[in-house]
Amino acid sequence: MNASFPDKVLQLVASVAETDEVRANLDLPLYDNQLFDSIRTVELMIRIEEEFGVKISPAEFERENWGTPRKIIADLERRMQVNA
Repeated sequence: MNASFPDKVLQLVASVAETDEVRANLDLPLYDNQLFDSIRTVELMIRIEEEFGVKISPAEFERENWGTPRKIIADLERRMQVNA
């Protein structure tokens, strides 16, 4: 069975953050809890581009839109609809 889009995103976020805690709490503040920093953010951008073909340049990245796993999923869903 194929994983859903949110599950795939959570898998990437958990891998980059090096914790499965992001799967259990979609509202976990990634930056405030030091799970994400600028390096990990760029790593996630690269993985998202490889997995979904969605290119996010650092110039169009807004940290507040990626503050939690739920926000990352919502932002990517929005970007994919715009690019569809």
